[in-house]
Amino acid sequence: MNCQNRKPISQYFEREARILEICRGKRILHLGCVGATDLPDEDRIKLAPELLHSRLSKIADVTGVDSSASVIDAYQRLRIFDNIVEGDVQHLAALPVDEPFDVIVAGDIIEHLSRPGDLLDGMHRFCKQDTKVIITTPHSFGLPNFVRHALGRFRDGDEHVMSFNSDNMINMLSRHHYVIDSLDTCHQRSARGWRPTFVAGKILFKMMPRMGGTLFVVARSQAAGG
Repeated sequence: MNCQNRKPISQYFEREARILEICRGKRILHLGCVGATDLPDEDRIKLAPELLHSRLSKIADVTGVDSSASVIDAYQRLRIFDNIVEGDVQHLAALPVDEPFDVIVAGDIIEHLSRPGDLLDGMHRFCKQDTKVIITTPHSFGLPNFVRHALGRFRDGDEHVMSFNSDNMINMLSRHHYVIDSLDTCHQRSARGWRPTFVAGKILFKMMPRMGGTLFVVARSQAAGG
């Protein structure tokens, strides 16, 4: 394992709030911005106001990328979003976009990909030396997944084809020429609330962030512009 990239998991926080904090006022490339791939198109269109992309669009200069052509067309026709480009994140060289970005957000998408290395290699062309690359993905060794699996209640996403832990995420990023600034865990915005299980879990995960359910990585390209 690349020692330069070895980072202890030290924090646990809300995923969306931290992304917005990092991205505010910046130029953003938002990959896989439509999301909710398990839902039919009509539901994904209705959910548009709740998307991270909607919130990012209010605080930053955002270009979204997604392969969901029919949903993107509906967004444009209904004047919901006009800042999304159709494209495959595993073929970023084909995008009609050339300028660098301050932040690249690849939220909960890498676990969907047959060739995650192609995503990582493709992002380099949009990076400057100080570009932050944010990657989030379910944590295979997180306590929530372990408990669900132990109880026979675990069900992966319909389009998920791989899983990551902190070690193989570090190995993957090192292999594709990224240096990690921070590696933490987080919870989804939908997990907010005062349910006893969530409150207890939040206290536990703040004490033991390595057990959190979602990895949150901030990295930088070592081949910026390459």
